[in-house]
Amino acid sequence: MPTLAEQVRRRAHVYVAHGGKTNRRQQVDRLVIMVSWMQAEFRLTGIEQIGKRQVIAFWKAHRDMAPATAYAYWLAIKVLWGWLGRVDEPPRARLDSSDEKYD
Repeated sequence: MPTLAEQVRRRAHVYVAHGGKTNRRQQVDRLVIMVSWMQAEFRLTGIEQIGKRQVIAFWKAHRDMAPATAYAYWLAIKVLWGWLGRVDEPPRARLDSSDEKYD
């Protein structure tokens, strides 16, 4: 069974072939890092199993990210959401420690 990272790279092949190559490769690399973390934490077998719960857990575990880096990851997650056919936006990072929504 292919890992989540392999599944992302397979779906990203056409995505990387069109548009700005450097940025799209960076987004795919971010997605691979993120889904590898999710696979280790949640034992997922397919990218279709990724949901809001996993994204929020990723944000909680990576609260030390710079805002620009978190935004770049969110844009990559938004691409994944499009591949999965999700209609709503993925959860955004809550980097401000005074925000208690994810606690």
